[in-house]
Amino acid sequence: MLQRNFDSKAGLEEQAPRAASDQSVQPSVDLRELGRILRRRWKLVAAPPLALVAIALIYSFVFATTLYTATSTVFVDPRRATAIESNQSAIQSSNYGTDDATIDSEAQLIQSVAILERVVVRLKLTEDEEFVPAPTLLDRIRQLFRAAAPADGANPEDAKQAAAADNLRRRMKVSRQGTTFIVDINVSSESPRKAADIANAVAEAYFEEQVRAKNTATKIASSWLNRQIDELKSRVVTSEKAVEDFRSANNLKVAQGVTVNDQQITDLNNQLISARVATAEARAKYEQTLQLTKAGADPGSINAAISSDVIARLRTQYADIAKNEADLLSKYGPRHPIVANVRAQLRDTQRLINEELQRILQSTQHDFEVARSREASLQQSFDQLQGVSTTSGQAQVRLRELQREAEANRTLYESYLARYKESTAQQSLELPDSHVVARARIPIAPSWPKKFLLLGLSLTLGLGLGCMLAFLADYLDRRVKTLEQAEQITGVPSLAAIPLISSGELAGRAKLGRHQLAQHDPRSAKLLPAGLQPPLMRYAIEAPGTFFAEAVRAVRLALQRTMRTHPVKVVVVTSALDSEGKSTLAVNLAQSLAVLGLRTLLIDGDLRNPQVTRALCPRAEAGLIELASGAASAERAVLVDASTGLSVLPSTAVRDIDLITELMFSDRIVDLIDEFRQRYEMIIIDSPPLVPLVDGRALAELSDRIVLALGWDQTPSEVLAHTMDLLEPVRDRILGTVLTKVDMSRLRFYDYYQSSAYLKPYAAAPLKIGATR
Repeated sequence: MLQRNFDSKAGLEEQAPRAASDQSVQPSVDLRELGRILRRRWKLVAAPPLALVAIALIYSFVFATTLYTATSTVFVDPRRATAIESNQSAIQSSNYGTDDATIDSEAQLIQSVAILERVVVRLKLTEDEEFVPAPTLLDRIRQLFRAAAPADGANPEDAKQAAAADNLRRRMKVSRQGTTFIVDINVSSESPRKAADIANAVAEAYFEEQVRAKNTATKIASSWLNRQIDELKSRVVTSEKAVEDFRSANNLKVAQGVTVNDQQITDLNNQLISARVATAEARAKYEQTLQLTKAGADPGSINAAISSDVIARLRTQYADIAKNEADLLSKYGPRHPIVANVRAQLRDTQRLINEELQRILQSTQHDFEVARSREASLQQSFDQLQGVSTTSGQAQVRLRELQREAEANRTLYESYLARYKESTAQQSLELPDSHVVARARIPIAPSWPKKFLLLGLSLTLGLGLGCMLAFLADYLDRRVKTLEQAEQITGVPSLAAIPLISSGELAGRAKLGRHQLAQHDPRSAKLLPAGLQPPLMRYAIEAPGTFFAEAVRAVRLALQRTMRTHPVKVVVVTSALDSEGKSTLAVNLAQSLAVLGLRTLLIDGDLRNPQVTRALCPRAEAGLIELASGAASAERAVLVDASTGLSVLPSTAVRDIDLITELMFSDRIVDLIDEFRQRYEMIIIDSPPLVPLVDGRALAELSDRIVLALGWDQTPSEVLAHTMDLLEPVRDRILGTVLTKVDMSRLRFYDYYQSSAYLKPYAAAPLKIGATR
């Protein structure tokens, strides 16, 4: 809107606490305000992306070097076992290298200097200008500022090789695919074939480096194992010799894993047990024989006699003779010589049996004595060996300790010997832990420059930078642009917003008064004819249906409302700084009041810069100074516009500045204004700006009401606040503020409801941006 609806200043003061309470609410992001900021700063938003896109295009098509990227894919498998590794080694190695750090380390190894220099030598990249370019002027300048010069005697070929490897590292990128064991080797070059050759060469050099590292580690391990084996061998020989020497010194000979003394004790113990059994059996036989002999029993019942073959044959013979005796006795009688002969044979046979039994009895006694003697002998030998075993117990403990030490040395020696043989055999069977999944192919399309990516990034970055600059510029822009902003700073009502009239519109209206130019005397001291006055000074009455006229009427309405309740006759129209449209506002406001029939006087109070006088009566001979000094009468000094009835008191040129200051603070100006109060119903004074000059503050103290003109997007908020401090003694006389020279098309980006977009249906004339005062 172009004006504010208010009844009095008190109404604004009543709204102040409510506004303060609204401001106490936690601030939030206003998306509409952000959008308005971007729209009103669209040039600042558009400049960075356009510049960056232009730079990206120039770089892409002019300066960028076209590169092609080839990719060789490698599978890194640190768990692979060699052909001769044992199952246990393979199991142990399966837990190695499965974490991310190991795969990342392998990826860094591919980019190591050793591998890159190997590729440089293999492909002769030191002779390639792409990787060892000729030094430029910038390189020579950098060489001058290096911290240290190359060492004396440095090999130039080594320097070229290092430079080529460094350039190759910059052209290469090694990346892991997710969390897998697959690694991509990306190499960029100006030549597609060269990029593929280098990528494949890097993969092969990586495999060779793995094999070389394994061989080196194996050789180091073999050498170390060889030294350990020699040392362990001497330790085994020493420990085994110590065992044998100790055994010989302590008579601890071993047979079948047992010492001779222990073996003898075991044998004697077994023999002693057998001897005791034999003695017991012999004692039993002997005691049985003695019992039979003492009892007078038949000794033939003993077991030895029963089992004796001799006695068995004698008894058989005895039985045959006795049978024969019985037959002969029954046949020949007891006295027959044959019977006597048979009886003699029977007696001889019995005698032989008795003798054999006696011999058996004697043999039983002898066997018992022999068995007892043998048992006693074995017992004596056993006791002697036990004594020897007791004395050699401590020696056997030491012997076993020496044996354990010798056995441990022998086991360790055999283990190292087996590992040494494995490592020796492994030197000729080393395989890399990785293999190629896909060899690099010759790329078809270039990988750099990525034109769409560069354009997208440039556009995105530019838009972000533009938005940041727009927000920053809007934040730092402290100039007054809305009526609400003016109210917040001043604490007084904002009366209206006077739009900016285009230069074309004003030029068209100026052409309409050319016909009066021939009839006008340029030396006339009277007011200029209406057609020759600046169109902007009469715009409110000549274009009553425009926003401009509506805004002037809004100020007039505010003044009329105040006049109903307060005696108001003198109104000072002023501004904080120069060129803020106060003179245009004062003239149009005075004409608007005059056309209503009010006796209105317009005083050009800006004695140092009389804009009103230059616009309406540039040849005036008398004015405010002459009237106040008494050099001219009011009838001569005051000029009347016949078309509106407006009286104008101009200000002639004054060269003495001290005279102006003296007049503004003298009683003559007070008396003059009091005199005009009696003649006119309304007095409009075009005052000097308040901040640079003190004249305006003196006129403000003589006024009934003050209208403060603010240049839209021109008056800084700090200056406006300072102006209000200067007007603090007469703050109650301030009628309100008026925004002048408002670009209505841009105002919608600050306050839509006060812009031309909202009032467009009511517009009577097109409004264009122009430069007017």
